[in-house]
Amino acid sequence: MKIGLDIMSGDNAPLSNINGAIKYINNPQSKDNEIVLYGNENIIKNNATLIKKYKKRISNIYTTNIVNMNDSPSSAFKNKRNSSLIKIIDDLKLNKINASVSSGNTGALLASSLLILGKIEGIKRPALAPYIPVGKKGFILCDAGANSNVKPEHLVQFAFMSSAYLKHLGNINKPKIGLLNIGVEENKGNQLTKDTYGLLKNNFPSFIGNIESRTLFDNKVDIVICDGFTGNIVLKLIEGTIKNVVNNTMKSIDSHSLSKMVKPVLFPVLNDLKRSFDYEEHGGTPLLGVNGIVIKCHGSSNAKAIENALLNTQISHENRLLDNIKKTLDKHLNE
Repeated sequence: MKIGLDIMSGDNAPLSNINGAIKYINNPQSKDNEIVLYGNENIIKNNATLIKKYKKRISNIYTTNIVNMNDSPSSAFKNKRNSSLIKIIDDLKLNKINASVSSGNTGALLASSLLILGKIEGIKRPALAPYIPVGKKGFILCDAGANSNVKPEHLVQFAFMSSAYLKHLGNINKPKIGLLNIGVEENKGNQLTKDTYGLLKNNFPSFIGNIESRTLFDNKVDIVICDGFTGNIVLKLIEGTIKNVVNNTMKSIDSHSLSKMVKPVLFPVLNDLKRSFDYEEHGGTPLLGVNGIVIKCHGSSNAKAIENALLNTQISHENRLLDNIKKTLDKHLNE
């Protein structure tokens, strides 16, 4: 298969993206798959020595525009069609590549994917579904930012898509599903969560009910369903909390007289804590519901994160993620 990689997007671009592609190629799990780098001609040529050794499996497509993080989705799509972020979606539609990976502007990537690829038949809204690691387990958070305003039927479809994704990602056939809410009681929350509760209960035998944010890390569920506005806040709160806990703990240790003795003991523990919640261990997030495999990476992805995103993209293609979502949805609609 051929995977398109946007090397112009992300805080650490283009080196982290290029090095991530090289790490992927050197990973035995990548088999004989190929990477197509999409980016500025001068940048690609300036890094030619890095990829020269891998020319049989790494090729490139030159682009001229760059979509910035502050570009509006509509403006980017209208004025920057020859950007790495959008060109890669165009080529996916034309079957020049089998999947695409980008660390760029989420809104522009989502809008371009919808306008160029369209949605899977029957899907009303796409969704972002990042995997949040919790120790050796974890959960999918869906939606994490694609839709601020949703209806109950959209949340039910998020659950179906997430179930299909988790099945091929972690071989969980009947994932436990929870609805993010302000309380566990069935009558808690706003009208959206109250109406969604009944639909999830009727469609998913494995639905456990409402789940509060304070118990997200108790491994009670495999999938957490919510609207994109709430999900995005939760996702960024998780990232900020873990970062600050580790950093402030290290500062506190440094301020004590016994820090030289204590630090060597606690540092591995804190490092394990940080790693257990590290998005880099799991790579990118698929745009579920889009009619093509489009993987969105974190903006601050390093080479390791890009490598894992490419591996996850490969798994999504090999395990026929789109077909799994279609089958899951068709089964629901025909019942």
